[in-house]
Amino acid sequence: MLRTALSLLALATLVAPSNAQGGYTKEVHADIGITLPRARDYEQIPTQPDEEHVVLYYAEKLPKDKKDARERRPELSVVWIEFVPDPPPKAPEPVAPPEPDEAGRTRAEPKPKPEEAPEKPPVNSLQRFLEQRTYWELGKTEELKPRDGWKASLVALAPRGGLPIKHEGWAYVFEKPGQRTIAFLGECAKGDLGEQSRIWKYIAEHAEFSEPEGADVEKLKLKYIRSDLRGIDYRVKVRAKMVRGWKAEDTENFIVLAHTNDQPLVRNLVADIESIRKEYIRLFPSVKEISAVSTVRVCKDRAEYMAYGGMPGSAGYWNSQTEELVFYDAQVKEKGKRSSGDENTFIVLYHEAFHQYIHYSAGELPPHSWFNEGHGDFFSGADVSGNKVRKIGVNPWRIHTIQRAIAENKFVPWKEIIAFEQPEYYRPDRVHICYAQGWSMIYFLRMSPVVAKHERWSKILDTYFEALQQDYSAQLALLEKQGRSKDEAALRESGVAARKYALERAFQGVDLNELQGEWASYVAKLELKK
Repeated sequence: MLRTALSLLALATLVAPSNAQGGYTKEVHADIGITLPRARDYEQIPTQPDEEHVVLYYAEKLPKDKKDARERRPELSVVWIEFVPDPPPKAPEPVAPPEPDEAGRTRAEPKPKPEEAPEKPPVNSLQRFLEQRTYWELGKTEELKPRDGWKASLVALAPRGGLPIKHEGWAYVFEKPGQRTIAFLGECAKGDLGEQSRIWKYIAEHAEFSEPEGADVEKLKLKYIRSDLRGIDYRVKVRAKMVRGWKAEDTENFIVLAHTNDQPLVRNLVADIESIRKEYIRLFPSVKEISAVSTVRVCKDRAEYMAYGGMPGSAGYWNSQTEELVFYDAQVKEKGKRSSGDENTFIVLYHEAFHQYIHYSAGELPPHSWFNEGHGDFFSGADVSGNKVRKIGVNPWRIHTIQRAIAENKFVPWKEIIAFEQPEYYRPDRVHICYAQGWSMIYFLRMSPVVAKHERWSKILDTYFEALQQDYSAQLALLEKQGRSKDEAALRESGVAARKYALERAFQGVDLNELQGEWASYVAKLELKK
């Protein structure tokens, strides 16, 4: 899907004949230079903060009754592409001849460097955008009457390379060759194309373009002028891209964006996220001061979460590249009454907030998954009140899965799971067991009286984290000295090596079979209290 987050700066009503059930609403996006009629049965959805080309993204509103849902939710994206020329081809670097040594013998030629993947050319046309960002390619094209200096065309998008795509793609394209391309891209189920394309066409044909004005950054900065909050530029940037209907709340370490009318939920969330962060700091002191401010985005429901970028089967995620923690309001309605889903909402919050914190605390290196995901689920059982964590309880999402795995002897041996890198931990046939087991391992190591009294077992978690921080910091310093601090391959290798070192230090002298036996006995007796 194609997503971005933009403010709605003006709103008016537009009545027009079309297939849009509720008519159209005029939207003026002065900050990006587009005014268009939005179909009222469509809603705007934010896109990722690092999105470069999709300036607006809409999807049809979901019906109240799931039985009325379409095979695929229709969506429309507005893509804005500025033309930039392709860079000239790089000349091959000259290869120096082998140098003779002191005895006059020619030294062996050094091994050639492995070929690097060629850099992708810039996105300067719709064709390039489709090639690099989608599974579509340009299909049958109908040239339309030019409009205000823009070439216009209607394009049927085709699956690239004959991919077995079961839905349809459509595009209405405006182009000023050598300057700019603005494209309206629609996707829907095959049976809906006739109806939806008429709506998309009406929107595109009545859209107006102007030069972007930019968001009112100075006005937003005035909001913070007397605050002692850090990360003002980041907070302003986030607020400047807020979509209408979303609200923002600032805390010391976060800016919380919420698309929900449940204000008590938002107030509790804003308070709790800072309270539980204090517990993270207590258990995992950072190698250096954490100055980053992060976004916490609370989507109104699961459908909006999935449209924004949530992965199937997930309830939340932390994106370190965009510095966003994303989840959704898990409350549900049954027979007209709102049932309490707050517990699930906060379970996800506490889990994903841990990933956000540990990312910075460990020096931007994720620990082994049993440690990382296990601690995320451990904190999901937190009871937070009065600005502090009162206790950590059993995770209701994991306890029964691991107890069943222990009873049926289907758990992963400790000597194996502690060394799993992320792809092994996430293997589809066992990921549910790995998550439940990771939680139970951390809960056991932190809560078991037997572990607390054991001289060696009680130090496993602290030893692991301290060794991880120290070794990775040392490797980063070495890479910096070698001029390779931006070498992604070297950074990955250093991360794997640091995790292995931390594992060796943490479990040195530990009888894993004995530890596993005590863990199984402890977890089998755990009870989930209301």
